[in-house]
Amino acid sequence: MNIKQLYDSTPYTNILHEVDGVYFPLDKNWKNIGISVSGGADSALLAYLLCDLIQTNNYDITVHVITHVRCWKTRPWQRHNSLDVYTALLAKFKNIRFVRHENFLPPDFEWGTKGPTIVDEYGKLNSGDIIEIRAFAEYIGHKENLDAYFNAVTHNPDIEIEGAMLTRDIEAKPENLSKMITTHMGKLSSHPFRFINKSWIYKQYKKLDILSLFDITRSCEGEFDDITYKTYTPGQYVPVCKKCFWCAERTWAEQS
Repeated sequence: MNIKQLYDSTPYTNILHEVDGVYFPLDKNWKNIGISVSGGADSALLAYLLCDLIQTNNYDITVHVITHVRCWKTRPWQRHNSLDVYTALLAKFKNIRFVRHENFLPPDFEWGTKGPTIVDEYGKLNSGDIIEIRAFAEYIGHKENLDAYFNAVTHNPDIEIEGAMLTRDIEAKPENLSKMITTHMGKLSSHPFRFINKSWIYKQYKKLDILSLFDITRSCEGEFDDITYKTYTPGQYVPVCKKCFWCAERTWAEQS
């Protein structure tokens, strides 16, 4: 089943916008949307595509960029990557109103530190970071009266790469529709990339001639003993580890 067929069973067919076989719900009557932007290639492209649709169609929609400061001691550059992407969006889409919301995640809450140890308010066993990311999005959704919230989670590559998250291996089937689009607390929650992988993401950067944006994004989650919060200076060169899943996935996408 293709993605469009999945949407055909929803009430959103009249607000869908297609980009190369991927669909984005965007209503001209909306006033506020939220987009999770980490500084990575997936979320940067999602923000770019949504902003391009807003500007091209002259919609009066304010874009709320939601960012989480994570691993601040061991990967202090991550916050600045997200700021670089945000600055690029501001420069490109001058007719759009942006609001940036920055949240802080204690390293102790991260899945990699503790694993899923907390039962959340919905009865699911999760790690602290997953709970806080969801809860902060709920808070911003309520506080800013968002009409929709977007997240750029993608499918795993179609080859086996060590470290891939099994939760991303979700096929485009009717029983998985809620993983792509659903309502939560009265807000639309959309994951347009849920059933496509990073190869599609990279191809859009090339097709749209925005590799300059791709180049300022960062996928690597490696850490370096000689670059910490004590020594890092914003803007300095930070290498990639070439060992983590995210490096391997990015390399695979560029070569596909």
